[in-house]
Amino acid sequence: MLGKSLVTTLGLLAASASVATASLGKDFHIHSKWQNAKRQYFPAKPTGVKTITTPSNVTIRYKEPGKEGVCETTPGVNSYSGYVDIAPNVHVFFWFFESRRDPANDDFTLWLNGGPGSDSLIGLFEELGPCRITSNLTSTLNPYSWNEVSNMLFLSQPVGVGFSNQGEEHGTYGNWTGTFLNTSEIGDLQPLDTIGNYPILDPIREGEIDTTDLAAVGAWHILQGFLDAFPSFNTKASKPKNFNLWTESYGGHYGPAFFRYFSEQNDKIGNGSLPGYHLNFRSLGLINAIISEKIQIDHYPEFAVNNTYGIKAYNDTVYNYAKFATNMINGCKDQIDSCISAAQDIPAVAAICAEAGAMCRDNVEGLYYAYGGRGTYDIRHPSDDPTPESYYGDYLNQAEVQNAIGVDLNYTNSNSDIYWQFQSTGDFIYPNFLEDLEEILSSGVRVALMYGDADYICNWFGGEAVSKQVNYTHTAEFNAAGYEPFVWGPGKVQAGETREYGNFSFTRVYQSGHEIPYYQPGPALAMFERVIGGLAMADGAEPVTANLTTTGPANTTHTANPADYSLPPTGTAALAAYSSSLIASYAALDNAPPPTAMAKMLHV
Repeated sequence: MLGKSLVTTLGLLAASASVATASLGKDFHIHSKWQNAKRQYFPAKPTGVKTITTPSNVTIRYKEPGKEGVCETTPGVNSYSGYVDIAPNVHVFFWFFESRRDPANDDFTLWLNGGPGSDSLIGLFEELGPCRITSNLTSTLNPYSWNEVSNMLFLSQPVGVGFSNQGEEHGTYGNWTGTFLNTSEIGDLQPLDTIGNYPILDPIREGEIDTTDLAAVGAWHILQGFLDAFPSFNTKASKPKNFNLWTESYGGHYGPAFFRYFSEQNDKIGNGSLPGYHLNFRSLGLINAIISEKIQIDHYPEFAVNNTYGIKAYNDTVYNYAKFATNMINGCKDQIDSCISAAQDIPAVAAICAEAGAMCRDNVEGLYYAYGGRGTYDIRHPSDDPTPESYYGDYLNQAEVQNAIGVDLNYTNSNSDIYWQFQSTGDFIYPNFLEDLEEILSSGVRVALMYGDADYICNWFGGEAVSKQVNYTHTAEFNAAGYEPFVWGPGKVQAGETREYGNFSFTRVYQSGHEIPYYQPGPALAMFERVIGGLAMADGAEPVTANLTTTGPANTTHTANPADYSLPPTGTAALAAYSSSLIASYAALDNAPPPTAMAKMLHV
């Protein structure tokens, strides 16, 4: 006869099959922000494109969209967009904006969104770029753009994301899967107004990027190619004196790994063993980042039911199952440990780590998507509320905008093919990103972790836990520091709380979802400016020194009344119509049969 504990275990494991199935759907691509915008035509080849061939034999094709009234229209501020062609079949889209303040002397900052597979133009248009897009598809200047204080480069990476490509093909990105379907695969599954000309990956899979470490190599070559061409641009910005890398979400993987790889190449340039442009590293910024699945996994069920907004997203039965699935034999944590203990250079590791990712996502993190009914990126919102509003997708599919930025492709903000590639290699679970972060901190580079306190998917509970467990030269001093109010603006308005010691800080931002610069644009710009300017995070009143320490309580316990949410303004008739149509579209497509190729893969 089976013991009671084993019977319980088997019953819960059987239940997990239905839990996993329930978690599959439009919210399954949980680290991506995917959405299909309408297309009405096949774009024409852009006109007026300028071409540069660099000394390192990289081709840059670009236009100056600001001069055609697109996005950054501040007088005297230049912008450049187009492609870095680092190989005959690798074309990576970039968009560069001069600083509005002093482009010749201000820092150079690379911004990356996460996913994996999500485009950095999400950050440009929804968060911290020079313009925002209105409901009538026109752009307005953003007074809190980060190019107020820094030159900014946005890259659509890895190749296959956004406008970046290894080729072009007629088809669409299927709403049911978020993956590319060519015209022979579409049938009756997609509306005709979603068919267009799209970026594709090499059909024989050459150059496929399916891990963060490979993406880092690609990004380095793209950045070096871009900087090699810099003298040929008609720009007031010099080559960067100081370099910053800022990112969010899956950027908790990208940021540390990219920074570590960039540093290794930088050392080779410094000793003369590698040609290239030497970078002076100043800061790494991580916003609502997934850094260590092993540390952060515990905090999904806790945030779902014990967050500071008084929202209980699911009941005790689901909560107890999530805790059990996290800690049971061969459960989430056991499988993470198996991944970590395996050597990452053997083929079996991909399967071990991918299985760990699926176990944790379906049975711990994913329970919120299946049963919570709340927003993935903002627990204050219902799950079907499309906030932030993404008008920029349709904006980028207008002929005059595509011509101005130098593209002949339709736009989609996330590529689920890339998401699944990273999932298949187990990249979500790899431990080296925390190790990279520890190495960066020990080198003296300034590192800032910032977490909006309403985000579920990369919640601040988990972010704070990572900050406390980072093992570097000043771990004890950082953990002994207290929380001080984070204040900003002339009125010193409190927008959060900060713990800081020397070059490392953790900031909880109040009333903010996943994308802090969208929800709290003023505080976000203040944080960015303080970090790159070498000022204390809490109030910006003094320079950061090696032993600067915040003082105050050991914990941040601020709570919000659910009735007092200060949500972003979304009460326009246009947004209401947009929201309703998007929700209706999701509902219809969720009930549609899967495409033939996906059906075979899922055995349905």
